[in-house]
Amino acid sequence: MLKRDTCGSAIRPCGTTRFGRHPAGGRSRARPGWRGRRVEEAEQEEEVVSGRVAAPARDAAAEVAARGCAPRGLRVRGACAAGWRKRRQSKGLNSIKGNWHNFCTAVYKDVTYKELKNLLNSKKIMLIDVRNTCEIIECGKIPGSVNIPLNEVGEALQMNPEDFKEKYNEIKPSKSDSLIFSCAAGLRSKKALDTAISLGFTRSQHYAGGWKEWSTYEHSEKKQGN
Repeated sequence: MLKRDTCGSAIRPCGTTRFGRHPAGGRSRARPGWRGRRVEEAEQEEEVVSGRVAAPARDAAAEVAARGCAPRGLRVRGACAAGWRKRRQSKGLNSIKGNWHNFCTAVYKDVTYKELKNLLNSKKIMLIDVRNTCEIIECGKIPGSVNIPLNEVGEALQMNPEDFKEKYNEIKPSKSDSLIFSCAAGLRSKKALDTAISLGFTRSQHYAGGWKEWSTYEHSEKKQGN
């Protein structure tokens, strides 16, 4: 049976198209132009989500599960995409939690009064008092401490050894030395600790009790001694 082509006057057999014969006499899946390609892509994605996946697509899905990311050129949709995003987010959060845990446990350990006293006696640490000079003159200071006001800490730790010695009358600490920061009650010393760590002084700690706790304990011990 012959059929007239809608795009011209040519006569062609029924069951064929201008681009060839329909497979098995049915409708052709090969559609010319961008509309045809979009339809085919949508059908392929529908097959992936519904589980009717061809072997290459199954291999790609397995690669997504193994690598945690989609191979280049593969668009992942639906449930598969949701699972991929969840795995990536989980990995990222675990990595952040792990780094933060290591950072906190390795650095942020407060020094107690007794620990500080023993460390000062051993002379293995440098105690830096970050209060203002007028506070130290008025209230006093922990014996053996070096006064470097908080607003000078960052600059002081980056000085060359000669300038540090001239200004603070102490040998400049190296990044491998143990530093302990103190203030009146622990707030400024915590900021100084953060500054020191950011500059590479990773063996730094701070005395959270500060001068107030130290003076209280010292006064109590003197009373007991008398």
